[in-house]
Amino acid sequence: MKGIAITFFSLATAATTVLAGSKISSSRPADPEGQYPRLGACPDPHACIFPPDVSTFLPGAYFDLRVELHAYDKDTSKPTPAPYTEFKTVIRKDRGNWVDINKFFKTSQPEIENWTFNWVDSIETQFSEYLNNTNKPVEVAVASRAWRKLKIIAPGDYEVQVQYGPNKSSYSAKYTIVEPKKPKKKAKNVILFISDGTNVGMVTAARAIARKHTSGKYDKLLTFEDFDQLGHVITNSIDSLITDSANSASSYATGHKASVNCLGVYADSSKDPFDDPKVELLTELIRRRQPKKAIGIVSTAYGQDATPSAFTSHTRLRSTSAEITDQILHGVGNWTDAVMPDVWLAGGAEYFTGPQALNQKNYYDIFQKSGYNVVMDKKSLLANKKKDDKLLGVFRTGNLDVWFERNLFVNNTVGNKAHPSLNGKDALGSDQPGLSDMTLSALEVLKKRGGKDGFFLMSEAASVDKKLHTFDFARAYAELIELDVTIKNTITWLKKNDQYEDTLILLTADHSHSFDIYGSVDSNYMMSHDDKNDMRNSIGVYEQAGWPGYFDNNGDGFPDNWFPKVVLAAGTANSPDRHESFQTTTNGPRLPAVAGKDGIFISNPKDSAGKYGHGLHYESNLPIPEKQGTHSMSDVFMYANGPSSDLFKKTYENWEVFFKIAEAMDIQHPSKHE
Repeated sequence: MKGIAITFFSLATAATTVLAGSKISSSRPADPEGQYPRLGACPDPHACIFPPDVSTFLPGAYFDLRVELHAYDKDTSKPTPAPYTEFKTVIRKDRGNWVDINKFFKTSQPEIENWTFNWVDSIETQFSEYLNNTNKPVEVAVASRAWRKLKIIAPGDYEVQVQYGPNKSSYSAKYTIVEPKKPKKKAKNVILFISDGTNVGMVTAARAIARKHTSGKYDKLLTFEDFDQLGHVITNSIDSLITDSANSASSYATGHKASVNCLGVYADSSKDPFDDPKVELLTELIRRRQPKKAIGIVSTAYGQDATPSAFTSHTRLRSTSAEITDQILHGVGNWTDAVMPDVWLAGGAEYFTGPQALNQKNYYDIFQKSGYNVVMDKKSLLANKKKDDKLLGVFRTGNLDVWFERNLFVNNTVGNKAHPSLNGKDALGSDQPGLSDMTLSALEVLKKRGGKDGFFLMSEAASVDKKLHTFDFARAYAELIELDVTIKNTITWLKKNDQYEDTLILLTADHSHSFDIYGSVDSNYMMSHDDKNDMRNSIGVYEQAGWPGYFDNNGDGFPDNWFPKVVLAAGTANSPDRHESFQTTTNGPRLPAVAGKDGIFISNPKDSAGKYGHGLHYESNLPIPEKQGTHSMSDVFMYANGPSSDLFKKTYENWEVFFKIAEAMDIQHPSKHE
């Protein structure tokens, strides 16, 4: 299909915008039905605009604008039509005269870019290998222009319209530039705790394990349950019901929904994962508008993983870990300055040096030359005296070991050869810091470096999610309890350092798993009986759902015994093929499913938590390629405490969290130099 497309950019009458609880105009088209869109957030048959419809921006926040025109024929036996050859983009305000967009933004006309991509348009095409059919993806020819590093200062409602083809078809996207708000009480410091993959069911389970109860009444709740406010966050992504950790964390970090795998960008259709239209990160905005404020990133994952990278990086593929490492320090071209966090503590050593590092550079040396103090183990972290220096802590390759392997089963880490120097030695669990160690160490540096201007810290309990994926429930409980202990220790630190009254503390999850507790299990009975019905009868429900045998007599926040007779009966709504006996593996984290001879995942016969293939059988209810449990659509909690915490009550969407934090920090208004 050929044609000339004209893009219109219009500004409706400026008006004060109420952000929280705002409703999308009824005139905007609804998301279409379907599982295999041509491109996410692109409902028009041929035109795409990114940022997409109903996107929201702070005044003066940077964004890229991309317009794509798609030519294709769904009959794959025919040649792909030629791409559109030209199109003009104009902008107008208040229905006045049209102005060339390049003149409006005082920029030069971008060249037209052309490429093709394959559209997998059906189940039959997606699984053609398994279905043994001849279905092929639809090839799409693209013509596109991209405008980089734009910003609009004036609040109001803007609309981009694309007119294309011989019949002058059109599609539009509406933008809102919000009226900036001042907080009732500014938060000098913000600590955002993210418990990856955690739903309310997990909070309930952690409470049942970690807190004493008498006659069914809890002696006290989890630390964060005493926070000032409790809100409800809607988590779905821009183009699907279910998020991954990349686009969900990216919503918090940018104020924009995105597609799976995206960090700080909207997904276009090009092959290059680094040319997608970017939106400004909260941390980048802090660097521009409150440049003396300190920034910290802490995670128990590898630090190039989705959640920590959402606050430092821009890429359509979260798996581009080597480039993400470089972006932490150097940022991306034709954009704002790099975040260069004052503190960065996590795993992921293989991307700092060695064959997997970008161009095999030694990023330890590069970070040191940029003023970072580099530490590689728990002892060095806790002994750090250079509080005035930026701090880089990398404690092993891959994810940090979980609480179980750092505290109970350290022998499981012998032979891991995961030392962060890549010298082939082990990174024992006992040599790795926990979340509390890292968070408190980060706070010491952030306090010194931020001073009276304060700090922003994101601290993630990453492996709640990772252990829920593999139904390793006890390890997941321990990760969440560790987070609660970390929050308790953080509050103690804040009070000791006279920072508590000035600090907004937030705890949320980026997404849910469909996890819940539906009773309790007599482990002895389960393990001593092989008949399926006998094993089922070991599960107590209703009046037989008696209390499990977890007790914290030493008061450290964790159960003293992780292997009681009676444990929680836990499960999720989705699962690969596996067996379950509600046990906890002692020889390492759980692996419930493995690939069979035909490549399809089957229950792991070596899984002790599944009674070596003789526990209760769960038949897969997931697509063929899935080897572990998947996320769910459930809303997540938002616990908030401190100045401006009242902004975080009620129900709102994940992208709105960005705007609430920006208001609390008083960075919604453009600075004087803007």
